[in-house]
Amino acid sequence: MTVQESRLKIAHAALAALAATAPPVAAQPAPAPAAEQPPANRELTAADVAGAPQPGAESGRTDVEDRDSTARRALRGVLYVPKVLVEIVLAPFQVPVWAYDRYHLKELYYRWFYNEDRTIGLIPTASYASELGFTAGLKFLDTDLAGQREYLWASAQAGGAYQYAFAGYLDSGDRLGDHLLLSLYGEYVKRPKDIFYGIGNHDETENPPFPVDPYTTDVTVKTRFRQRIQRFVGSIDWRIFDDLHLVTSNELTDRQFSPSTTGTPINDVFNPMTLAGWPSAYYDYIEGALRYDTRGRYNLFEPAAFYSLGTLAELWGGRNFRFRDNPDYWRYGLNLQHFFRLGESPRVIMLRFRGEGVTGATTDVPFAMLPVLGGPLSLRGYPPERFRDRVAMFGTVEYSWDLAYWVAAALFTDVGRVYHSLDDLTGNGMRAGFGLSLRFYGENSFWLDATLATSVDGGVQGTVTFDPIYFIRPRVRRR
Repeated sequence: MTVQESRLKIAHAALAALAATAPPVAAQPAPAPAAEQPPANRELTAADVAGAPQPGAESGRTDVEDRDSTARRALRGVLYVPKVLVEIVLAPFQVPVWAYDRYHLKELYYRWFYNEDRTIGLIPTASYASELGFTAGLKFLDTDLAGQREYLWASAQAGGAYQYAFAGYLDSGDRLGDHLLLSLYGEYVKRPKDIFYGIGNHDETENPPFPVDPYTTDVTVKTRFRQRIQRFVGSIDWRIFDDLHLVTSNELTDRQFSPSTTGTPINDVFNPMTLAGWPSAYYDYIEGALRYDTRGRYNLFEPAAFYSLGTLAELWGGRNFRFRDNPDYWRYGLNLQHFFRLGESPRVIMLRFRGEGVTGATTDVPFAMLPVLGGPLSLRGYPPERFRDRVAMFGTVEYSWDLAYWVAAALFTDVGRVYHSLDDLTGNGMRAGFGLSLRFYGENSFWLDATLATSVDGGVQGTVTFDPIYFIRPRVRRR
């Protein structure tokens, strides 16, 4: 044995002795093989990020905390049953919803009727009311007429030999800044079968004496008359603060009346020569309105015209100057709206109150200019202009929810009545209507409202209109 081999043998023996005297060491598991890293030039796949937290939940919490109050959850529970029943009734409408998404109907519509920038368009229009019939037409619009968002539209509608309307609107857009808007509006309208039931809050009369004076006899019968309207309006909208507006306007109007050839003519029941304003009324109306308006959508995922939160408070008044030595009189009104957002989708409750009145004797105000209730914009469930007198007021409670991005459903109740004067205000004799509404929206506009309603007095009213009930009633037409 060589000297080197002897030294190695002694070293091995020493190491063995040292190992025998050392304390035992716990066995360590073998390290897991390193995960294979994807190449730097390859996009990550679902398998690569499996188990990683979602964006916004890096803390590891993946559930969503319910921050709604107990009252909100209870209210949604109460409304759940009628909502399910309505959705069952509306199940057939799922087919057009499916077709809308499947065939990209919105893109086709804009491709056919709008320019590439969607600032110039041609819109088919139609409306229907069970008492007034069907009309159809076209509306041309330009939302950027001269490069400063000047807004122009012109429309034409027809629904028969004597029923047609032509109207136009133009405003200054941003040309005068974002605090001042000037606008002009004009229309020429012929309506062949407007409705006159008489004056007051009376039930319909059976077998009344003919003819009668509606101011001295409590007779209520559905009659019809023709009306031709020529109207020109100029207005100034001054935005004092972000949500506070002062609006002034001047309206020059010529109205002509005659008996209708449809249904029961007005002169078969009432003596038209006793009606104020018959057969023509010429007047100049100057109005001022103070309006606070915070209504709007909750987020960008809702249509711009779908109001889901905010408040409207509007107080207005004006002087009506009549020509040909006829008496002048004042008009005044209050409009309140508030939207409560209950939750996602969205689900919204709207509360609304509107009151309107005129001064002077009833016989001083043209009969067609008295405040009215009934129809799709006020007391739904009743025919248009079912009730009229010197004072009219009503309130609304409405629950709405979305069926798709572009269509919403609503359940509503309207309650109100007309009065001869403010001294006669009472809760007795209230009229109430209720029903279901479907509303269709574009990205930035309201399309139409289809309503089916009834009332505590019976009857069914169906309407299709382009004016949602929460829009400000166009005493002075705006966009």
